[in-house]
Order: sequence, then structure tokens, then C-alpha cells
Amino acid sequence: MLKRLTLTAILTTLCIASTQSFAAGEGWTEDYAAAKTQAAEQNKDLLLDFTGSDWCGWCIKLVEEVFSKDEFKTYADDHFVLVELDFPRDKSKISDETQAQNTKLQQQFGVRGFPTIILTDEEGRPYAKTGYQRGGPEAYVAHLEKLKSIRTQRDEHLAAAKDAEGIEKAKHLHAAMQAVGDDMATQHYKSIVDKIVELDAENEAGLKKHYQQIETAKLQRQTIEKAMRSAQGDPQGTIDTLEELAAAEDTLTPIKQEALALKSRIQLVLIKDKAAAKQTLIEAIEIDADSEMSKMLKQALEQVFSDDA
Repeated sequence: MLKRLTLTAILTTLCIASTQSFAAGEGWTEDYAAAKTQAAEQNKDLLLDFTGSDWCGWCIKLVEEVFSKDEFKTYADDHFVLVELDFPRDKSKISDETQAQNTKLQQQFGVRGFPTIILTDEEGRPYAKTGYQRGGPEAYVAHLEKLKSIRTQRDEHLAAAKDAEGIEKAKHLHAAMQAVGDDMATQHYKSIVDKIVELDAENEAGLKKHYQQIETAKLQRQTIEKAMRSAQGDPQGTIDTLEELAAAEDTLTPIKQEALALKSRIQLVLIKDKAAAKQTLIEAIEIDADSEMSKMLKQALEQVFSDDA
């Protein structure tokens, strides 16, 4: 006996069919809201493709090498509702309504470059972000399967948190957030992060401090971003701001290193004082020689100043 379709399912199917995009081929939709409804009905995740279909070379390669291939289509049909969020130069390709939707989602998910691929659950909560990957459809499917395991980890810890209380509950929620990463957690899971902080109000497990430092880093990084925008017009004033930030006792170590790295770049490119730029970079590294930032700064030191005596 055939299952009787609900009115919601019928309308969703019609909506999906009427909004299919041709840039990435058949099976894609432009309608994010309808895609979420379909994902909930079919117990699937969403794959959001932020793309520039008529100008972005890597976006076009991703379609040609992966999205157009049967291996990807077969896998995606079982696991995802595919949503193409296009930013073409030729605006006539998509409606004004779709353009507004795509711009809103670009801001919501913090997309800064194309192609950006975001995986979300049926509610639109993201759990992974990626982009173009070499290797063709088989490699890309394996990559997506690995990313889907992030959701599995997230959901396992969220389920465990339901049966826990106090600090144990906080630890499970924190483990769920660590699965998706701090940036995604603080941007898209604010209610969960707030609950963790509430449960660890005395910082017994160090979780309250962890999330407070993330927020502090965001605010301090805004100073660096503002400095970057003013560097061209006022290089010395920008350097003064960065030195003040790096010297402040409450500035976090990674932020101090970022501030000095930008100062070094200004000295090298705008002030053209190579010796000073090199010394600043060395100072940035010495703040924490074993950090991930220092590894990158050491590479820059070798590449830019390799010809120095």
C-alpha cells in the first residue's frame, strides 16, 4: 500500500522542483527554506554550495569534477538535500528574492570566499565547512563522509548531555561544541554555549574561562581588523595601536602574535624598513615559540628574510 503524502510533503516537492538550478546540474534547489523542510521529511542533511557560477574558476571546477559525476549524485541523493546559493555576475540568472536570500545566508554563515560548502542538519545548524578538493568524485565523497562523522560526534554528546546534570552535562555539551569547532560553536550554537557557561559558573571545569577567552579574542581581533583598514592611510598610527594591543596585560597570546605580525608587514611593505620588520617578526615568535601561529611566522621569516646575513 502506498504511503499517503502529507500536504507539506507535496508542497515541498513542488517547490523544490520549481526552483531547480542548472549551474550544478539536476537535483539542486535554490530555495533554502523548502530544502530544510525536505531534509526534515527525508531525514537528510543539507549541503549548501556558495558559488559564483559564471566567474569563479574553482566553483566551475568543483561542478565539472565532482557535482556533475554520477558517483557524487548517487551518494548525495542518499544523504543530502543540495542547495545552490549562487552569486553570479549575470544577475538575470536568479530572481531578486533569491539574491536577497543568498546574501542573507552568506552573512549568516560568515562566507567570505567561493566556493564554500557548508553541511548542516535539517534545522540549518552547521557542523562542517569545506570547499574545492582535488581528486574527483570518489575522493570528495570520502571527504564528505568524514565530515558527516562530525555531526555523529556532536549528536552523541548532545544526547548524553540530556541524561546528565551539572558539570557532567556541561562537559558533554562542550564535547559536542568541540566536535564542530569553537568558531562554529560560538557563532551558531549560542544557546548551548550559554548553557555551558551557566553550568560551569564557578569555572570548576575550566569551560567558562574557555568561552570567555573566545569572546575576548573576538573583541581584540576586531582591533587588529580595524588597524588593517587604516594601515594604508596612517601606517605609523596603526603601528602604535598594534604595539599598545601587544603590550597590554589582558591581551591573549595569539592576539599579541597577530598584532606584531601585522606590525611587521606594515614595516616591510609600507614603511620599507626590512630590518625592523624582521626584528618584529622575531619578537612575535618569541612570545610563544611552540604555537601554531609561530610555525607560520617562522616560515614567513625564512621565506622573506632568507637572503639576510
